[in-house]
Amino acid sequence: MSDAVWWEFLIMLPAVIFATYAITWSVPAVIMNAIVSLGSFKHIIFMDQQLAKDINKFYDEKGYMLPQYQMPWAIGSRCFDYWVKYPFIRKRSTTKSSKFKVFMWVNALGMWSWLGTFCFGFLAKSLGII
Repeated sequence: MSDAVWWEFLIMLPAVIFATYAITWSVPAVIMNAIVSLGSFKHIIFMDQQLAKDINKFYDEKGYMLPQYQMPWAIGSRCFDYWVKYPFIRKRSTTKSSKFKVFMWVNALGMWSWLGTFCFGFLAKSLGII
């Protein structure tokens, strides 16, 4: 075997792993994001309490969510932001709930797997592998 085959393998193997997880994760992620953004506010309120840098940005002095942050697209966007940033902001969390930590890690890995898929795909395309 030539060396080119091994380099191609080393680039494509992580791409396939990332892509497999990303695609598998996408369907439950759409459902989870719909539940968070279209369902009760309790889910996003809990995420805000655990992970927001400045919780006063989203809530008034009485503890009610400000109207511009109550829209489903604002809640869904904030949920995706927390999923992407979770590996870096997980120390803000004060809960001991393993369910919350597993939920956030599964979704963070799903978001980052899409990034990995695109990066390895771009690398493979630029090297002429695909």
